[in-house]
Amino acid sequence: MATLIQRQFVVLSFITAVLFVLTGVLSLGNNRFIVASSTIQQAASHVSSLAILNWMGREIPILTDTVQVNSDRRANSVSGFLFQLATSIQPGDLRSLLGRELPGMVTTEDARYVVAGKGATLADFYVEYPPHPRQVIDASQSIPTQPTDSAEPDPHEEKPAPIAKPNTEGKKIVFVYNSHNRESWYSETKAVGSAVDHPTQNISLVSKRLAEALNESGIGADVSTEDIYQQLLNNNLNYALSYAQSLKVLKAATEKNRELHYFFDLHRDTAPRDRTTVTIKGKTYARVMFVIGKMNKNHEKNEAFATELHQLMEKMYPELSRGVMEKGAKTGHAEYNQSISPGSLLMEVGGTENTLQESLNTAEALADVFAAYYLQAEKVGKPVAEEPAKR
Repeated sequence: MATLIQRQFVVLSFITAVLFVLTGVLSLGNNRFIVASSTIQQAASHVSSLAILNWMGREIPILTDTVQVNSDRRANSVSGFLFQLATSIQPGDLRSLLGRELPGMVTTEDARYVVAGKGATLADFYVEYPPHPRQVIDASQSIPTQPTDSAEPDPHEEKPAPIAKPNTEGKKIVFVYNSHNRESWYSETKAVGSAVDHPTQNISLVSKRLAEALNESGIGADVSTEDIYQQLLNNNLNYALSYAQSLKVLKAATEKNRELHYFFDLHRDTAPRDRTTVTIKGKTYARVMFVIGKMNKNHEKNEAFATELHQLMEKMYPELSRGVMEKGAKTGHAEYNQSISPGSLLMEVGGTENTLQESLNTAEALADVFAAYYLQAEKVGKPVAEEPAKR
């Protein structure tokens, strides 16, 4: 027993001596080898609160008796955290191992889920916008939507009690627009190459309904009617400049109305229907993905705003949100005009396999969620998604 203790003492003494010498060497010659705080912060961001409780529970057993921890041991273990801190490789995610070496491979630094909704997969990081043909789609290609029969309201049906509504006192504080305004659905048009676009039956109709629903809820909102795609064609500009063109629209709108603070850029995704559709209480909706551009230096504020909306949406319309995703330069535009305000968001509403009606249903749900968010912020008297930036 004494021999074993002596051996352990010698080993620990040797390790201490090595660390002492190594520290001295690194301190000589103004050596700048350091562990960046951003690396530590990024590694720590992948450690959940449940994992921390699990670690603490090893010393305080009552914690594990009270809180049931079902987290991924590989990702949340102490060894996993230290391994990621030392190597920048996240256990269980090959992107962190291969992403820096393989062209086109998305790394965890370039794209990640801030909040992952149901069905979130790594494939979502690679879905941006397909190559776009530089041509105007003929309106005759439209496939008319079949009208739905609406039941006559029962005059004897008991109406629900009126609920409290927010009030922006006549101020228009929300601006809804579309950088890719001709994005459409298979139910409305035919694909031309990889593009599913239409000059009139497109995502701009969803923006229009969102603005209408917001106004009906007591939130003053304006909607853009600018045809960004046609403007690009008229000026012989590449489709990749859609956000630069829509930024001109935003700046003109803010010059006209200084009260604008929330800017919602609605898009239509290309993910398959099984990931972009949800039925809630018998009604079908196109699911929403919140996308945050990391090239905006203040993107944390946009991210916090999107996360609040996601959490509120989960309570009001379970599984309607697909989550909150960060994207960098490898996976998209990466800024999305979000530097104009901390209340600026890009929202992917459904996919090509959804229908216009499902997307309109979502517009109404979005208005409902945002009205609840705004009303809640009014009650507690806190700034709503931070104060507007000076323009």
